[in-house]
Amino acid sequence: MSKMHLDDKIRKVINHAKKYEFYKESIIYKDENDKKHVIKKNNNNILEIYNYLNSRGFGYLPRLEYCDNDIYVYEYSNDTKTPNEQRMSDLIKMDALLHNKTVYYKDISLDEIKEIYENLSMKIDSTYNYYDDIMTMIESNVYMSPSEYMLARNCSSIFSCLNFCRSELDKWFEMMKNKTKKRIVLLNNDLKLDHLIKSDENVLIGWNKSLRDLPIYDFINIYKKYYDVYDFNELYKEYLKRFPLTFEERKLMFIILFIPPKITFKKSEIKTTMMVAKLCNYLVTTDKLFMENEAKNTEEQNN
Repeated sequence: MSKMHLDDKIRKVINHAKKYEFYKESIIYKDENDKKHVIKKNNNNILEIYNYLNSRGFGYLPRLEYCDNDIYVYEYSNDTKTPNEQRMSDLIKMDALLHNKTVYYKDISLDEIKEIYENLSMKIDSTYNYYDDIMTMIESNVYMSPSEYMLARNCSSIFSCLNFCRSELDKWFEMMKNKTKKRIVLLNNDLKLDHLIKSDENVLIGWNKSLRDLPIYDFINIYKKYYDVYDFNELYKEYLKRFPLTFEERKLMFIILFIPPKITFKKSEIKTTMMVAKLCNYLVTTDKLFMENEAKNTEEQNN
């Protein structure tokens, strides 16, 4: 499907509209009765996802009005103004419900387990070497910039996290190598505050990136987006209350969370310093989440 053909198809729909506007990756338009509709490109077989979720009893979806291989149209729902903290709590609960409704067991091979292990091992080593090279560069400077000084003061935390990841990944592999099953859910894979519409019934939008995989990835993605805004200690408990993760799933999740992002040095020293501060905050926040929820369980299980 060429872009021109796709644009023509969208134009045919909005030509019948009284008014339309572009919003992010969508087009919102009013029909002759002043009723609003949303047009989106169909990048992920939306009809199949809708049918599957409805068959599993997950009906928190916008009403689908039209769908083909290129676009889909759904009824616009008015969003009720809600405090963001409450919205985030509702989003986490909705995600746990999604996972509850779509969970099933699937065979897992040793090759698949090795692939996860090797990919994460490479990521850990790459991140370790990246920061090791940066620290070598910083230590060779006669004077440190504010961002370099902040990074040097916190480098031990970075390397400590990565060493923890290596150790835990080895333990995870030992636990998993004799497993024959894994849990799979349908992940929304694009959870955002504005993807939860608060109307008469909560509606979850944004399904173009959805896929089937381990249940931990929705929480990982939303944590990385909002870890410095909301209390994820309580949100994590809310999620586990509704969809308990296995010990192996929780261990893998925290291994992934503890791998720090690679910062890049900007031309602006202020922006670079802010990035380093954000990195330090991420490490502290993630460590707090782990210590308050998983440290005791991990120690008991390891023993």
